[in-house]
Amino acid sequence: MDPNVAMVSAYVRPPLPSQVFHEADGTPFVYGERWGCGDPPEESYSRVSHPERFAPLHDVADALVEHLANTYDVQVREGDGPGENRGAVVRRACVLTPASAAAAPLTLLWTDHPSVVLRAGLLAEDISPACGCDACDEPLEAQVEDLEEYVLGVAAGHLTEWVRGRVTWVGFRLEAVDGHRSGESRSDMSSAAVRDARHRLAALPAGRWQPWPLKDRLTEP
Repeated sequence: MDPNVAMVSAYVRPPLPSQVFHEADGTPFVYGERWGCGDPPEESYSRVSHPERFAPLHDVADALVEHLANTYDVQVREGDGPGENRGAVVRRACVLTPASAAAAPLTLLWTDHPSVVLRAGLLAEDISPACGCDACDEPLEAQVEDLEEYVLGVAAGHLTEWVRGRVTWVGFRLEAVDGHRSGESRSDMSSAAVRDARHRLAALPAGRWQPWPLKDRLTEP
């Protein structure tokens, strides 16, 4: 086995708090089990009762960036400061650029939702939580797993992107242990950006980004 690979430390998730919330009448509940087998009430689709339950996602994003910086040959650059994304205030922005041009760059945004926005490669974007409304009943643990899967999957070289059609559709696919996540949509990119994306993705095998290069590590004495 390559000694560099053998010495790569595994990512360690930071501790997550135990979360129990209460209905208006005092009845306790946990997200992910709120509606049982029934349908959520109509008003729950426009209500976000406890967005603070997603705050630990920021700690997880911090841990992921630290892990990537310690493991891979990657440049880590903090963003220019607070801004906005989809109406949410961005508290922190971090751009990770691997040393290999064939490996996908990755940007993380910490927002005041609280949420974490991910931009990978040239086209792919994801957000945790995807919604956060009461009807979706999203538990923290599931969002943490999705965030980790996405970030670590990009670094492992599991991201594929494409641009197709005259109208220009853009799409991505991220392989995962238990399946994959993917998406495709009409592009609002400029014609110059589309040409650049086509050119760069054509240089990759079937549009698939390669694994991030590992940091050079000294062998143990």
